[in-house]
Amino acid sequence: MSTSLAVREAASQSHAARKSLFIASEVRCGSTFIAETLAYELNQNFGFELWDLAHERFSHLHDGSTPEDALETWRELYLDGSGFVSSKIMCKALSVLHRLARESEAVREAFFGEDAHWIVLRRNDRIEQAVSLALASKTKTYHFYDDPGGAPDRDATLTPGEVDCAFKAVALSDVYLEVFAKTPPTERKIAFEYHEFLDDQVGHLNWVHELCGFTRLHAPSYVNLSKIKRTGGAAKRQASEAFKTWFLENHV
Repeated sequence: MSTSLAVREAASQSHAARKSLFIASEVRCGSTFIAETLAYELNQNFGFELWDLAHERFSHLHDGSTPEDALETWRELYLDGSGFVSSKIMCKALSVLHRLARESEAVREAFFGEDAHWIVLRRNDRIEQAVSLALASKTKTYHFYDDPGGAPDRDATLTPGEVDCAFKAVALSDVYLEVFAKTPPTERKIAFEYHEFLDDQVGHLNWVHELCGFTRLHAPSYVNLSKIKRTGGAAKRQASEAFKTWFLENHV
């Protein structure tokens, strides 16, 4: 066997053996906050570098994408010393991956095989999620890392129509995630919602640890190191209440 062929085969075996940790979610589900929380925690406690969890590495996929397009991006994900690669995958890209998995055994194995592990994250309050999406779209403030007092969405206002448009979008995505959450085998997926994580961060982090085979985290040593800031609280509350009043009178 030639040296170049041996190198290619070794690389192929290395890619095939590695594990994947994916977050399946949709806009304004808190996925970036939770991904950052997990990545920083794993780095602090184990030295792991799963920073790709907070990035949508497959957002470029579209209806014309090929299996090789998906696999090329998967191969380029950072392979951490834990043996895992990682990424956040939104519903649109996830739908493309499902179609490509029907065409390609390699895609099926990479994303839905026995070494693929999934966190399915939803936000049960769809009105809250819709308001967050509408406000982010209007102010172009999707992620904010500075003083929340200076966030562009602090004093923004929304009309019920703007929230209604976002509501229809998030409702469809949530149903998609609900269906997907029932697809991977139980031992390779966990599913929870944003506020459940906020209420018990250590418990949910340990759930991820168990999924991946990592050592359990001890609560007294845990500090959330995520850098993303929650903004526009007052504006979101006002828009939520206004939309609920409007929605009760305008359901069609």
